[in-house]
Amino acid sequence: MNIERLRFNAIQKSLRSNIFHTAGTQVIEQALLTLAAHPEVQHLAPETCHWQSHLLTARADHDVEEQEYALLELYRTLHTAGAGYTDDEQLQLDDQKGLHGLSGGLLPLLMARELITPATRMADLGAGNGLQGLLLQCLAPHRHTLHVELSKSHIAAGRLYQNVLGIPDDRISWRHGDLFSADLSDTTLVYLYRPVRPSKTTAPLYRKLAATLASITHPVHLISVADCLTPHFETPVIPLYTDGFLTIATIQ
Repeated sequence: MNIERLRFNAIQKSLRSNIFHTAGTQVIEQALLTLAAHPEVQHLAPETCHWQSHLLTARADHDVEEQEYALLELYRTLHTAGAGYTDDEQLQLDDQKGLHGLSGGLLPLLMARELITPATRMADLGAGNGLQGLLLQCLAPHRHTLHVELSKSHIAAGRLYQNVLGIPDDRISWRHGDLFSADLSDTTLVYLYRPVRPSKTTAPLYRKLAATLASITHPVHLISVADCLTPHFETPVIPLYTDGFLTIATIQ
């Protein structure tokens, strides 16, 4: 068993026993509380006030079960804030059988953290409001994160989050458009939460993305949540971890 797999298995085991014993959870918690305390974020997502209060009370009471529950609900609430599509964006999303509003919990973030170095150039494809990519900059500051998202509304929320968290502009960029046509030539890590439902209609989109990633001339790590991408690669994909939901691999 490779070193990466051992690390990933250790993270999964730790999260099952006590989420707050897992390295990085406190960083995520503080970032989410920072966002929830900001008036503009509260206006964007009023429910954050409730979960912020719940989380702080549970933390003060040393009630780990309620603290975990409130943390995950605050994450969910902030992750979905800013959702909205213009008529043209909605037509494109519908045409691709697109999904939105899925967070996937903290496991993918804490796994991705293990692969990030200061030189990492990450791409979050179908980023929504970019919360995952921004949290990864908090967890493991790195050279650059590209967020690719179809919804201008989501991007506006993401820019607000970036400003509240104080992440410099030279470490973040936002691209409004179709993730399947993004320029990923400099990317060293791709974070992807199944953007469209797998079907005969959408299979060509996954094949196109797989071909794009395979054409990159340096190795690329792939974090694929609800993985529907790896079956479409024609070049070697080296698995580092999989549990039937989350797949981590290296594209050679």
